[in-house]
Amino acid sequence: MTRRRLAAVVLSAGLLLMTGISTVAAATAFDLSTPYPAVTIEPGNTVTFNLDVSVPKPERVALAVSGTPTGWTAYVRGGGNIVNSIFAGGSTAATIDLSVTVPASATPGTSHLTVTATAAQGTQTLPIDVTVLGATGGGLTLTSDFPQLSGAPTSTFSYSVTLTNTGTQKQTYTLTGQGPDGWTVSVHPSSNAQALTDTVEGGGNDTLSVTAQPPATVPAGQYPLQVTATAGGQSANTALEADVTGSPALTLGTPNQVLNATVTAGGTGTVSLLITNTGSTVLQNVTVTATPPTGWQTTFDPVTIQTIQPNTSATMTATLKPSSDALAGDYDVTFTATSGSTTGTVDIRATVQTSPLWGFIGLALIALVIVGLLWVFRRFGRR
Repeated sequence: MTRRRLAAVVLSAGLLLMTGISTVAAATAFDLSTPYPAVTIEPGNTVTFNLDVSVPKPERVALAVSGTPTGWTAYVRGGGNIVNSIFAGGSTAATIDLSVTVPASATPGTSHLTVTATAAQGTQTLPIDVTVLGATGGGLTLTSDFPQLSGAPTSTFSYSVTLTNTGTQKQTYTLTGQGPDGWTVSVHPSSNAQALTDTVEGGGNDTLSVTAQPPATVPAGQYPLQVTATAGGQSANTALEADVTGSPALTLGTPNQVLNATVTAGGTGTVSLLITNTGSTVLQNVTVTATPPTGWQTTFDPVTIQTIQPNTSATMTATLKPSSDALAGDYDVTFTATSGSTTGTVDIRATVQTSPLWGFIGLALIALVIVGLLWVFRRFGRR
């Protein structure tokens, strides 16, 4: 090896050694730092700073926070605890957290906090700036692309609502739903049907599932619903609507539940009919028809009932007139109530009885026969 080559090797080794020493010294210099020393936060939130503490050799480093505004809280945390000092040293920096909580009543503006680290090497300070935003309308919004749905009283109304965190910090929101008396309204994140809260990152959003179940006897109409999300002093709500279209239904019977009637031969008989609206919408133009035996006649009073409200009843009187040659006995008559496409039926047994007049006529004939016999005996009995 020539002298020139040997000198080059020695020079290279020296440079590498000096670089290594410089790197170690830089890595182990006493230092206190954070990657994000200035943040913006909304009132009522908590922000966390990651702090790195480096010292050349292992030793205890005392920590303190100053400049905390009144009503604020600021703690240094390590290992899940609030700490006042850490033991650090070597080539790897120790990491701790500074947790700052801003009250909901905090005044908008920038506050300057200072973290101080004290070791044998001396003292290091780290300025921390926390800017509090002014009122931002709650920091969240609730919206729905389809806030109005329609369905029958037996339907379950299902809505999709978007919760948007318009703030800068992650928030956990409490979810509630309100509806009219008797309604059951539930709200939960779409990803978890059992959850009553939803956590959303700052600037993010999530989808909520809302279900509303009306009571079984709900009448047709429009019903307001409301979904609310709250977190600390922040709150937002959105209005929904359930349009219950109603379902028509009716029953036909008699006021006393008796399903028979008596009709005199050659005369008429009446049947009182009870029409009940068992549906959830108004019945209109209710009429009743009958299917009596051949030759019979039926009339109704009134001929038409204009309206019957849900869960109410109306009466109608049917008059039956048997045919002139109807024999005594029982006959079935079917009555049908109709309102639009909704119907209800009842079967009535009509008993035809002989008119009392025929009894009187029969007695008169018997009397005439007896009188005639007496006259014959008296006239011809003397001979």
